[in-house]
Amino acid sequence: MFSIIMPMDLDRLDQFANTKQTYDRMKFKKEFIIPTRNKEELKNILAMDGLMKDVRLIPYTIDSGYNCSKALNIGVSKAKYDQVIITSPEVVPKTEVLEQLSKCLGENIVCQVWDENENNDITISLVCTGFRDSNPGMYFLAMFNKKDILSINGWDENFMKGYAFEDDDFGRRWVRAGLPFKVRDDIQGVHQYHERAETIDGGAQINEQTLRDNDNAGVVWVKNGIIKE
Repeated sequence: MFSIIMPMDLDRLDQFANTKQTYDRMKFKKEFIIPTRNKEELKNILAMDGLMKDVRLIPYTIDSGYNCSKALNIGVSKAKYDQVIITSPEVVPKTEVLEQLSKCLGENIVCQVWDENENNDITISLVCTGFRDSNPGMYFLAMFNKKDILSINGWDENFMKGYAFEDDDFGRRWVRAGLPFKVRDDIQGVHQYHERAETIDGGAQINEQTLRDNDNAGVVWVKNGIIKE
């Protein structure tokens, strides 16, 4: 019923273990599609830890640094279910998210996600009604119709040249396309604490300019997305 797409490298293993075990307790048909740059190492570790159930590891490479546009496009292209959950290995469900989302099939839903600090205390909401809810780009935990993602050609891989802003661009193009979505505060996850660092020097500035260029051009369908033109 659900294709759960979460790009992952080795530095998110601790968070993923908690997240995967939480999802495994939910009795719904699902597949975990994990685009990764560390397939063989990850496969060995997950198998040893008993975490390979329903998991498909998809290898990919990038030139330098990290940006998830390519990984998300690969994940969506490989998804076998119509309902695609976009999330991250560090976002663990707080409520019974699959049961809740199963009642919303056919809708596009952005869930409320709370942030956790280094002391494992839940601090602020990262997205909720009235906060960062103008577009569906804050997909810490979100369910989309695969056909709607395909209608805007997924994520713009021009953002692979830098760092961040691909989520803002995805959300803004979604709105420009007139695609519907809802923010649901009752469907919740927690963003588990992890170290955060920019991996490409000046990458944020590069991608911010790409965002401005797409905005100024009114881009909806990107040429360098799931389909390459």
